[in-house]
Amino acid sequence: MMQIKKPGSFIRESLVQTVDQNDKDRTAKHDAHNQSGILKRIRRSAVSSDLQNIDSINKRLLFPTTQQPVTTPTIIAFYAYMAGDTPSITIQHPLVFDVVKTNNGNGYHPSTGTFIAPETGIYVFTWTIREEGNCFHSTQLMVNTSEIGIIHVHVGFGGILAGTGVVVTLVNAGDDVYVRTHANWNNCNIISNGAGRSSFAGWKLS
Repeated sequence: MMQIKKPGSFIRESLVQTVDQNDKDRTAKHDAHNQSGILKRIRRSAVSSDLQNIDSINKRLLFPTTQQPVTTPTIIAFYAYMAGDTPSITIQHPLVFDVVKTNNGNGYHPSTGTFIAPETGIYVFTWTIREEGNCFHSTQLMVNTSEIGIIHVHVGFGGILAGTGVVVTLVNAGDDVYVRTHANWNNCNIISNGAGRSSFAGWKLS
Protein backbone atom coordinates (compact mmCIF):
# COMPACT_ATOMS: atom_id res chain seq x y z
CA MET A 1 0.00 0.00 0.00
CA MET A 2 1.49 3.35 -1.01
CA GLN A 3 2.53 5.61 1.86
CA ILE A 4 1.81 9.28 1.60
CA LYS A 5 4.49 11.48 3.21
CA LYS A 6 3.45 14.31 5.29
CA PRO A 7 4.20 17.80 3.93
CA GLY A 8 6.66 18.45 6.78
CA SER A 9 8.78 15.45 5.84
CA PHE A 10 9.22 16.81 2.27
CA ILE A 11 10.43 20.07 3.68
CA ARG A 12 12.89 18.33 6.00
CA GLU A 13 14.26 16.15 3.21
CA SER A 14 14.59 19.16 0.96
CA LEU A 15 16.45 21.05 3.65
CA VAL A 16 18.72 18.10 4.29
CA GLN A 17 19.49 17.76 0.58
CA THR A 18 20.16 21.50 0.36
CA VAL A 19 22.51 21.35 3.34
CA ASP A 20 24.28 18.32 1.88
CA GLN A 21 24.68 20.06 -1.46
CA ASN A 22 25.99 23.18 0.24
CA ASP A 23 28.49 21.06 2.16
CA LYS A 24 29.58 19.40 -1.07
CA ASP A 25 29.93 22.80 -2.76
CA ARG A 26 31.97 24.15 0.15
CA THR A 27 34.14 21.04 0.15
CA ALA A 28 34.67 21.33 -3.60
CA LYS A 29 35.52 25.02 -3.28
CA HIS A 30 37.86 24.25 -0.38
CA ASP A 31 39.57 21.50 -2.38
CA ALA A 32 39.85 23.77 -5.40
CA HIS A 33 41.27 26.52 -3.21
CA ASN A 34 43.76 24.11 -1.69
CA GLN A 35 44.78 22.84 -5.12
CA SER A 36 45.16 26.41 -6.35
CA GLY A 37 47.29 27.23 -3.33
CA ILE A 38 49.43 24.16 -3.86
CA LEU A 39 49.92 25.03 -7.54
CA LYS A 40 50.84 28.60 -6.62
CA ARG A 41 53.34 27.37 -4.04
CA ILE A 42 54.81 24.93 -6.57
CA ARG A 43 55.12 27.71 -9.17
CA ARG A 44 56.66 30.08 -6.62
CA SER A 45 59.07 27.39 -5.51
CA ALA A 46 60.01 26.59 -9.12
CA VAL A 47 60.53 30.27 -9.96
CA SER A 48 62.56 30.79 -6.79
CA SER A 49 64.65 27.71 -7.57
CA ASP A 50 65.24 28.92 -11.14
CA LEU A 51 66.25 32.37 -9.88
CA GLN A 52 68.62 30.81 -7.36
CA ASN A 53 70.12 28.62 -10.07
CA ILE A 54 70.57 31.61 -12.39
CA ASP A 55 72.11 33.63 -9.55
CA SER A 56 74.43 30.74 -8.71
CA ILE A 57 75.48 30.38 -12.36
CA ASN A 58 76.14 34.12 -12.64
CA LYS A 59 78.23 34.05 -9.49
CA ARG A 60 80.24 31.11 -10.78
CA LEU A 61 80.84 32.91 -14.07
CA LEU A 62 81.83 36.16 -12.40
CA PHE A 63 83.59 34.66 -9.40
CA PRO A 64 84.72 31.09 -10.07
CA THR A 65 84.58 29.03 -6.91
CA THR A 66 87.67 27.08 -7.92
CA GLN A 67 90.50 29.47 -8.62
CA GLN A 68 92.88 28.18 -11.25
CA PRO A 69 96.44 28.28 -9.95
CA VAL A 70 98.52 30.97 -11.63
CA THR A 71 101.87 29.55 -12.57
CA THR A 72 104.72 31.90 -13.27
CA PRO A 73 107.26 30.38 -15.65
CA THR A 74 110.77 30.16 -14.27
CA ILE A 75 113.06 32.64 -16.01
CA ILE A 76 116.43 31.08 -16.74
CA ALA A 77 119.05 33.51 -18.02
CA PHE A 78 122.66 34.44 -17.32
CA TYR A 79 125.24 36.94 -18.43
CA ALA A 80 128.89 37.16 -17.37
CA TYR A 81 132.12 38.64 -18.67
CA MET A 82 135.86 38.36 -18.04
CA ALA A 83 137.16 40.71 -15.38
CA GLY A 84 140.36 41.33 -17.38
CA ASP A 85 142.72 40.01 -20.03
CA THR A 86 143.64 36.34 -19.93
CA PRO A 87 147.20 35.08 -20.02
CA SER A 88 148.32 33.13 -23.06
CA ILE A 89 145.79 30.31 -23.33
CA THR A 90 146.43 26.65 -23.97
CA ILE A 91 144.42 24.48 -26.35
CA GLN A 92 140.95 23.20 -25.37
CA HIS A 93 141.00 25.44 -22.35
CA PRO A 94 137.61 26.32 -20.77
CA LEU A 95 137.20 30.09 -20.57
CA VAL A 96 136.10 31.59 -17.27
CA PHE A 97 133.77 34.60 -17.35
CA ASP A 98 134.02 35.53 -13.70
CA VAL A 99 131.98 38.75 -13.39
CA VAL A 100 128.32 37.73 -13.17
CA LYS A 101 125.67 40.33 -13.97
CA THR A 102 122.64 38.07 -14.41
CA ASN A 103 122.08 34.55 -13.13
CA ASN A 104 118.35 33.82 -12.93
CA GLY A 105 117.89 30.16 -12.08
CA ASN A 106 121.46 29.98 -10.69
CA GLY A 107 122.62 27.80 -13.56
CA TYR A 108 125.87 29.66 -14.28
CA HIS A 109 128.98 28.87 -12.19
CA PRO A 110 131.57 31.67 -12.43
CA SER A 111 134.35 29.63 -10.82
CA THR A 112 134.44 27.26 -13.80
CA GLY A 113 132.69 29.28 -16.53
CA THR A 114 130.13 26.49 -16.92
CA PHE A 115 126.36 26.81 -17.23
CA ILE A 116 124.56 23.74 -15.86
CA ALA A 117 121.04 23.67 -17.30
CA PRO A 118 118.40 23.65 -14.52
CA GLU A 119 115.69 22.51 -16.97
CA THR A 120 115.40 20.78 -20.31
CA GLY A 121 114.48 23.14 -23.13
CA ILE A 122 115.52 25.20 -26.13
CA TYR A 123 118.25 27.69 -25.19
CA VAL A 124 120.04 30.56 -26.88
CA PHE A 125 123.75 31.01 -26.13
CA THR A 126 126.04 33.80 -27.28
CA TRP A 127 129.67 34.57 -26.59
CA THR A 128 132.01 37.38 -27.61
CA ILE A 129 135.80 37.20 -27.80
CA ARG A 130 138.08 40.26 -28.18
CA GLU A 131 141.62 40.14 -29.60
CA GLU A 132 144.40 42.66 -30.17
CA GLY A 133 147.84 42.80 -31.77
CA ASN A 134 148.67 39.70 -33.75
CA CYS A 135 146.53 37.41 -31.56
CA PHE A 136 144.02 34.90 -32.84
CA HIS A 137 141.77 32.25 -31.34
CA SER A 138 139.14 29.79 -32.38
CA THR A 139 136.61 29.27 -29.58
CA GLN A 140 133.93 26.60 -29.33
CA LEU A 141 130.60 26.48 -27.57
CA MET A 142 130.40 23.04 -25.98
CA VAL A 143 127.46 21.06 -24.61
CA ASN A 144 129.11 18.36 -22.51
CA THR A 145 131.74 17.02 -24.93
CA SER A 146 130.06 18.06 -28.20
CA GLU A 147 130.87 21.20 -30.16
CA ILE A 148 127.68 23.15 -30.94
CA GLY A 149 129.24 26.34 -32.37
CA ILE A 150 132.61 27.88 -33.21
CA ILE A 151 134.03 31.32 -34.12
CA HIS A 152 137.50 32.48 -35.15
CA VAL A 153 138.97 35.93 -34.48
CA HIS A 154 142.32 36.97 -36.00
CA VAL A 155 143.72 40.47 -35.61
CA GLY A 156 146.63 42.00 -37.55
CA PHE A 157 149.41 44.04 -35.91
CA GLY A 158 148.14 47.05 -34.01
CA GLY A 159 144.48 46.17 -34.43
CA ILE A 160 141.64 45.25 -32.07
CA LEU A 161 138.79 43.01 -33.13
CA ALA A 162 135.85 41.15 -31.56
CA GLY A 163 133.88 38.16 -32.79
CA THR A 164 130.50 36.90 -31.57
CA GLY A 165 128.85 33.52 -31.92
CA VAL A 166 125.15 32.70 -31.42
CA VAL A 167 123.69 29.21 -31.03
CA VAL A 168 120.12 27.95 -30.55
CA THR A 169 120.02 24.38 -29.29
CA LEU A 170 118.21 21.80 -27.19
CA VAL A 171 119.79 21.29 -23.79
CA ASN A 172 118.79 18.66 -21.25
CA ALA A 173 118.60 19.31 -17.53
CA GLY A 174 122.04 18.78 -16.00
CA ASP A 175 124.00 19.34 -19.25
CA ASP A 176 127.20 21.41 -19.04
CA VAL A 177 127.49 24.34 -21.44
CA TYR A 178 130.76 26.27 -21.70
CA VAL A 179 133.17 28.04 -24.05
CA ARG A 180 136.66 26.68 -24.67
CA THR A 181 139.58 27.26 -27.00
CA HIS A 182 139.93 24.98 -30.03
CA ALA A 183 142.58 22.30 -30.37
CA ASN A 184 144.17 24.46 -33.10
CA TRP A 185 144.39 28.15 -34.10
CA ASN A 186 145.29 29.75 -30.80
CA ASN A 187 147.87 32.44 -30.18
CA CYS A 188 148.50 34.70 -27.16
CA ASN A 189 145.78 36.19 -24.96
CA ILE A 190 142.12 37.27 -25.02
CA ILE A 191 141.35 40.82 -23.90
CA SER A 192 138.49 42.18 -21.78
CA ASN A 193 138.50 45.73 -20.42
CA GLY A 194 136.50 48.94 -20.12
CA ALA A 195 136.62 49.46 -23.88
CA GLY A 196 134.93 46.11 -24.56
CA ARG A 197 134.25 42.84 -22.80
CA SER A 198 134.73 39.21 -23.68
CA SER A 199 131.46 37.74 -22.48
CA PHE A 200 129.18 34.70 -22.28
CA ALA A 201 125.37 34.70 -22.01
CA GLY A 202 122.41 32.39 -22.42
CA TRP A 203 118.70 32.08 -21.78
CA LYS A 204 115.92 29.51 -22.06
CA LEU A 205 113.44 30.10 -24.88
CA SER A 206 110.95 27.35 -24.06
